[in-house]
Amino acid sequence: MWEEISEQERQKIKAVLNGLLAVNYLVREKDRDGYATVRRHKGVIEEYLKMLDWEMIVDERHECVFLQSPFSSFRRTLDREMSIWLLIMRLLYQEKRQGLSISAFPATTIHEIRTKYETFRLPWLGKTKLDQAIRLCNKYQLAEALDPDIRSDDCRIVLYHTWLYVIDLGELDALQSRIEQYNAGEEKGIFDEVVHEASID
Repeated sequence: MWEEISEQERQKIKAVLNGLLAVNYLVREKDRDGYATVRRHKGVIEEYLKMLDWEMIVDERHECVFLQSPFSSFRRTLDREMSIWLLIMRLLYQEKRQGLSISAFPATTIHEIRTKYETFRLPWLGKTKLDQAIRLCNKYQLAEALDPDIRSDDCRIVLYHTWLYVIDLGELDALQSRIEQYNAGEEKGIFDEVVHEASID
């Protein structure tokens, strides 16, 4: 099967594989050529990944790709602040997507994110941590700031459908309960569970 693929297409497949193995997610909106390559050569890519015991999910409904490894060694452990950030953003994604068409991306603002932190009585991120959080979301194709000043309350952030694969919908209620119990690091055991749930492959 590989022999039948042109050299140009092989290079595209290699580029897509390298990207997926690095960050696990691919969004059509951000990489249309890469997404088209995955759809064209889904069988070949899946065969290669099967040898590595990786699973690829092509979500055509939401136009995104998710790569998952069964090995915990491939998971990225996040610190407390980044873990909480991901949980808050996942909750906002779920709230914002209600009533939208499948093709539409939910959006939020720094003000709304900060308000959600206040709702759970969580300390807001410092400037450096906020920068890291935005870069993390951008790297993993989870979200993207639409305005240059990410510290402004009016800064808009688009939320991609890859959030569906960061934390499963069925776990949201339990995770929201954990966030409510977590107050400025007082519940270490709860924090440990949150980190486990929010780790990125």
